[in-house]
Amino acid sequence: MTDQISHEALLQAAATSTDEAGKVAELRAAIPATTAGIYLNAGSVGPLPREVDAAIRQVQEQELATGRASEHLMDDVEVRVDELRGVFASVLATDLELVAVAHSTTEAVMRALIATELKPGDRVVTLDEEYPAIRGSLAARAARQGFSVATVSARDEHGVAISDAEIVARVTELLVPPTRAIVISRVSWISGRILPLEEILPRARAAGIISIVDGAQSVGAMLDAVDALDPDVLAFPSQKWLLGIEGLAGMRLSRRALAAGGLQTPIGGSLAFREPALDGVGVMHDDARRFQTSGFARPALVGSARAAGWLSMQVGLPWAVARAGRLARAFAAGAASIPGVELLVGPGRHATIVALRVNGWEASQLVEEFSRRAFAITRRVPGVPATADRPASSPALRTSWGFWNTDEEVARMLELLTLFAAHTPESLPKRPTIEIIQR
Repeated sequence: MTDQISHEALLQAAATSTDEAGKVAELRAAIPATTAGIYLNAGSVGPLPREVDAAIRQVQEQELATGRASEHLMDDVEVRVDELRGVFASVLATDLELVAVAHSTTEAVMRALIATELKPGDRVVTLDEEYPAIRGSLAARAARQGFSVATVSARDEHGVAISDAEIVARVTELLVPPTRAIVISRVSWISGRILPLEEILPRARAAGIISIVDGAQSVGAMLDAVDALDPDVLAFPSQKWLLGIEGLAGMRLSRRALAAGGLQTPIGGSLAFREPALDGVGVMHDDARRFQTSGFARPALVGSARAAGWLSMQVGLPWAVARAGRLARAFAAGAASIPGVELLVGPGRHATIVALRVNGWEASQLVEEFSRRAFAITRRVPGVPATADRPASSPALRTSWGFWNTDEEVARMLELLTLFAAHTPESLPKRPTIEIIQR
């Protein structure tokens, strides 16, 4: 009997095939920033493919030559929005009618939260590693509307990451009245940890609680069965793992959220209406489009659609995800074996983000030295303030591994990490001097 091969194993095999080196070389040539240094910050902004830049320039040249206010161009915005919705739906493997275009992940999350129509005495559950703009906006709305926010920590009283089962238990305790909504990431932007939404979301649904998921570090970075997870709202950006343009994002809504009596958008831009509100009433779309605003720039729409389409169809999203995951796991495993290096979550518990600390080093110092010695683009992520139940955590270095990275880059980063861990910033050997020979 033939042994059954898992989906993950097939992806792993695809990511390590003999033809991979040539494919990677071609893709790196198509993304110039990946050859200028070690690009490890798609968790903030992904590298821009040449094809995307060309598509943007073409639209900009057209607008420069003919203007931006013709009826044709204004109508074309709606066409381009629908194209981007289609690409987003394809990436998520979901139905087009469930997808809308937004301006940012935070905007999409907060529009969904406002649509829950929270009242004084209601409660929203969230985690302590959620993105600051979302946590801050949530706190501001709570202060204005009178609902409370219950924050679950993903760490124990010693500051150590707790198990998935413990996270599920802590969240589940709060999925009772007066909780009305949960705001939670699929992947932590700080640690890269994959959060156990497979366990949490069904519990929220059973309790009649609205689930709003921040997919900023998951969409394009991992393969999720979005329709199976089925959060009421999934929000995600264009510019990170989908390699698109800043100022654009996507929303995927559940059929529950769109049904009569579901989420009702508080503001409708021009693209939210199927009939203009000339009489002061108007008729909104009955699908996800009712959550759309307006003010979308054609170059950004075209560029983002081209980027996500290129990633999905030409690069191949399963291959891209598998390769990035393999490189991230290799780096995490190597880093975990270096004395003095602390991973925020253990190998295998993260997506494509690996975050760490090095004894005796500030995170900002690590960012600087990796940049100086390897032209590596990483970033510092903040710590989480102390509470009565646990200590504060210190900032960390975050690396975001993509399909464009190489095994040689993994080795170089581990080589430097070993060097840094063996020294303090003061005792670190100086970099070799570059001699410029004038002829």
